[in-house]
Amino acid sequence: MAWLLARAGLVPAGASVVCALTGGLAGALLLPELCQETGLVRCSMSRVTARTLTGERSVDLTRIRDLRLLTGFGYGRTFRAVVVRDRNGARIGLTTLRSQRALARAPQHARGDAGGGPRVSRAARAHLGRGVRRHRTIHTVIIFLVLTISVSLYMGLVLELAELQ
Repeated sequence: MAWLLARAGLVPAGASVVCALTGGLAGALLLPELCQETGLVRCSMSRVTARTLTGERSVDLTRIRDLRLLTGFGYGRTFRAVVVRDRNGARIGLTTLRSQRALARAPQHARGDAGGGPRVSRAARAHLGRGVRRHRTIHTVIIFLVLTISVSLYMGLVLELAELQ
């Protein structure tokens, strides 16, 4: 949108770059948070209902399509959420121990697409205690390196653009 306004001459050309950089950073930080559990409402063997930033969400644990581990860093801690998606497309990032315990029992009973089991990442399997622990460690190190490198590149780009202005 800012690019179109800059193209039309309504805003300076540098405004589109600033909007793209800040919008990209805000999106990268906020989008994963939208589906994460902020409060557990109900938890059973077949369904988890939790509050998220966008309202209450429910996931059918008997119809899980895929599981993956979402890792973040902040204030000297590592934050992990197991993101569950069912065949209806509902998605929740489970963060509480109670909901993750229910989830750890669910994949063995769940039916994924085409009658097979759900797709479970190695890191999510390790986090739920059903896989090799080193997969979670490798996942965490890779995520840390990707975040560190991307923030460094982002800062370099911002400084380079500031120098051009």
